Amino acid sequence: MTLSLVDYLSLLAIVIIGIPHGALDLDLAIAGNSATTQRRSTIFVIYLAIAFVSFISWYLTPSIALGVFLLLSTVHFGRANPLLLDYKNKNRPVILIGSIIFQGGLTTIFLPWVYWSETKIIFAALDAYIPAFQLIGIFAVLAWLLAAFVASLHHRNVRLYLSLTILMGLAFFKELFTPLCLFSIFFCVLHSIPHYLKASDEIGTSPRKPPIGFLVNTVAAWIIVATVSIFFYQNQNLNTSALNGIFSVLFALTVPHMILVDLLLPNRLTRWRIT
Repeated sequence: MTLSLVDYLSLLAIVIIGIPHGALDLDLAIAGNSATTQRRSTIFVIYLAIAFVSFISWYLTPSIALGVFLLLSTVHFGRANPLLLDYKNKNRPVILIGSIIFQGGLTTIFLPWVYWSETKIIFAALDAYIPAFQLIGIFAVLAWLLAAFVASLHHRNVRLYLSLTILMGLAFFKELFTPLCLFSIFFCVLHSIPHYLKASDEIGTSPRKPPIGFLVNTVAAWIIVATVSIFFYQNQNLNTSALNGIFSVLFALTVPHMILVDLLLPNRLTRWRIT
């Protein structure tokens, strides 16, 4: 496959802005606790072990890993509430679930649906089994449309209506963008930056002066992306190896990141709860 300059700039944004947004995870994991050095080390080792196992699963079973990645990303992006829908005070699970699927599915369901001719080429480059994704995608799109209906029915939110208008515009003027470009905009602007600001506020540091651990983890992640991309480049062309290097590492980091942010933190830190 061939990537355009816009695609490469989008991938670069994902690496520079998107991937580092979880570099404060260790600080979040011990926020509010007087953690010992041993406990810090234990959390760090477990985090890396989960990431390593996730990467191996991507390498051995790319189709399953990609499917899991899309599912986890739908939940993770949706729980982050990028459109600021007011569902936290609503005691109806259907509204909560619908809001999460709608917001999370903007990039994991709607975007692949609208740009399927381009997306399936990207999925094929990631060594995914396209017929399976086509079949599963039908049910995913139906679920997303139902979630969009539930969200629009129960929320009175300017961002929601603006987003629906933009989505309809994308459907008609999709030639102006690429799926990687739109994914990077959502991932970096609507998810990663707000997450970083929220995490910085939680641990009590200035976003402009992050702790040294953030810088170390970020540089380490960039080195890993470069190393994995070179590894894939041995048997693939530049475009395919870049895609596999970035998204395999993104998946590997997403699994432990989501376990922490979506499963563990809500039980300890009030601002990370969604109900």
